[in-house]
Amino acid sequence: MKRIAWLIFIFPVYALAQHKIDEYKASNGVIYHPGDTVKLGMGSAPDGSFRYLTFGGWYELASPPGNNSNNNVGRGYANTNVIIKKIVTMKWKGTQITKFVVGGGNITNYNLQIEEAIQTCEIKDCIKNQAVQPAAPSLADELAKLNKLYKDSVITKEEYDSAKKKLLK
Repeated sequence: MKRIAWLIFIFPVYALAQHKIDEYKASNGVIYHPGDTVKLGMGSAPDGSFRYLTFGGWYELASPPGNNSNNNVGRGYANTNVIIKKIVTMKWKGTQITKFVVGGGNITNYNLQIEEAIQTCEIKDCIKNQAVQPAAPSLADELAKLNKLYKDSVITKEEYDSAKKKLLK
């Protein structure tokens, strides 16, 4: 009976605290929209379960407050796809949180705390997996390198002039 009373009082506050948005640009540079597919990675908990993908819907509301570890999705969901149903933001303890309500092909909805999932590679498009591309060397850098090769007698004057001409085109 206490659980039902808790649901009646908490649900309106919880529902009103969320703001639905149509798109979200995440720290990994991807812009997400409802309907997009997100490829899950591996769970970041020691047992392989997901820390930032949790059961949502009524399961979330029926759980005792502060007992979120029971809501974590198990490692069986690793390397599967989920579809974004809606994107919501809310303030929690002074921090702005963005979560995706996602579906995994069954009747249950799940909550994906996107920024935390990105940081821990619980999704495939995580920051750790993105190779940082080195900046292309500038023309000045290339000419300086070429000049050093010529001065160090590694290349001839003809090779230097030919390579310089190619760079300046």
